[in-house]
Amino acid sequence: MKACVIQPPYSMDLSLSDAYFAKKLEMMDACDPSMDLIVLPEYSDVPCAAATREDNIAYSEKFRPVLLAKAAETARRCDAVLFVNAYDLTPTGYRNTTYAFDRNGEIAGKYYKKHLPPSEQFTIALDSDYTFEPSEPYVLTIDGIRYGFLTCYDFYFYEAFAAIARENVDIIIGTSLQRSDTHEALEIMGRFLAYNTNAYVVRASVSLDGSPDICGASMIVTPTGKMLVNMKSRVGMETAEFDPHNKYYKPAGFGGKPAAHYEYIEFGRHGWQYRPGGSAIVPSDRFMGYPRKCAHRPYADVLNDDILAMLGAAVGTGVQELFVDVSAEDGILYAAETGVPLAKVLEKFSCHAVLTLCLAETPDADALRKLIHRYDCLGHCTFAAEDPAVLCALRDALPEIPRCLMGTDDGILTSAASAGCDRVYFTGEICEEWICRAHEMGMKVYGYDDRADGKMEVK
Repeated sequence: MKACVIQPPYSMDLSLSDAYFAKKLEMMDACDPSMDLIVLPEYSDVPCAAATREDNIAYSEKFRPVLLAKAAETARRCDAVLFVNAYDLTPTGYRNTTYAFDRNGEIAGKYYKKHLPPSEQFTIALDSDYTFEPSEPYVLTIDGIRYGFLTCYDFYFYEAFAAIARENVDIIIGTSLQRSDTHEALEIMGRFLAYNTNAYVVRASVSLDGSPDICGASMIVTPTGKMLVNMKSRVGMETAEFDPHNKYYKPAGFGGKPAAHYEYIEFGRHGWQYRPGGSAIVPSDRFMGYPRKCAHRPYADVLNDDILAMLGAAVGTGVQELFVDVSAEDGILYAAETGVPLAKVLEKFSCHAVLTLCLAETPDADALRKLIHRYDCLGHCTFAAEDPAVLCALRDALPEIPRCLMGTDDGILTSAASAGCDRVYFTGEICEEWICRAHEMGMKVYGYDDRADGKMEVK
């Protein structure tokens, strides 16, 4: 197979967009029938940096039809498989998409980027709901070759490599617009990916004006980590030939038969030693939407205050946020007065729900931080208290964790604002006026729903 990576010029100056897009089309015209595989960069339909959603969409709508038509024509003319990244308008919104064109110029598949950085999620406001759903690696087979995919930010999530490796892909297509890492760092990531997945990596990026050692680094890497191509900052197109079925196998320990790297380490993998994962993990507090299903002492009477059973039952019925009363004794944090250490609650339910810790007094902040980090629930944890002083102390010690003031009347709103809270929990009756005032102050409102024991609603 002869593979070609195209690395066009890129600029922060939007006025160069027409010229740089024309250059990209010229490069595609320069492709020839000797090529079997052609890869272009991420956002090939937005040829220069666009800071706003409006500009991104406008340039995509202008250039995307031309780009995809040229991609189809190039694949047919060269009798090659071609991959190019651009926006795709789906029924749920725009998505960052790598299009796969077969040798007939037909779209054979689409890969939707799995990890969106804040700029894509919040500034450009791309559709991201699908990224919070459990999924398997996307694999596309064309002409007997199995292709896997990563797009830019995806390259940084090494925990995904094992799943890709198990799919026994031959080539990983990478499209990128990375503009901060050095060529050396990008080369390390490319070689690491190829070695861990036992696949060839074909990555296309852009050459950033005036940047001799960042961005760019379009590359072709073998499963042994050998760099066949690294374009660094060069503008243009470069090729390399390789057999996609020629993989790397090493002795799997003393007396073991040859195995790929991922096969060698799969035997000893202990998932419980690493970060929480799996289909039961819910979005963090930052990304979990409203309204939410919440619970505070759910099913307490039925389950005789067995805190683990209470929380497990709540999670099992779809509760998204758990309020857990916390007490301290001899420096150890407990779930209420149940005798169950808070660590056991975090061990069982970290990342399976947002855990709101209801504190009667200010805890040892260092001990609490270590506990939260140990179970990797920093993003799935919030604090609640009836005493504003507790929340003020936590604001200074653990500012990254959201805070909620609890109380029975609207007087808590002013105190909540002073403590930097973004939510309040009315533990008594609640009226619509209080909810409106809280919303005007930028706060969410928690309150009991009398229709279900221990269940809450958020407005």
